[in-house]
Amino acid sequence: MLDDDKLKNVRQPLVTATGILLGFTLEIAAGWLPKAFTTDRITESLMALSLCIHIPLSIVVLYRILNINYPKEKADFYYRRTLNLFIISISSYFFLIVLIMYESAIVNNR
Repeated sequence: MLDDDKLKNVRQPLVTATGILLGFTLEIAAGWLPKAFTTDRITESLMALSLCIHIPLSIVVLYRILNINYPKEKADFYYRRTLNLFIISISSYFFLIVLIMYESAIVNNR
């Protein structure tokens, strides 16, 4: 069954990247949660939104790339969709982290 696995060459790099980023995200979340929503800054809501988007999407990406029962005849489409979910997950998280850093710089320079 794995002999005709068209995703075997791209599976390991995507699993590694997703796992590392998910680990960093969970570490950031663990540090943020004890002090979450202690201020009324918009960044608190942005951080929560970011975590609520990034973590589930990363888990879906891991599931999809580790799933060996994907439609073999549509492997390219399956991988492309998985990669798009990965990029959306990372981009939303990165964008919100940049907004938080920007807002923090403004607040700390007052």
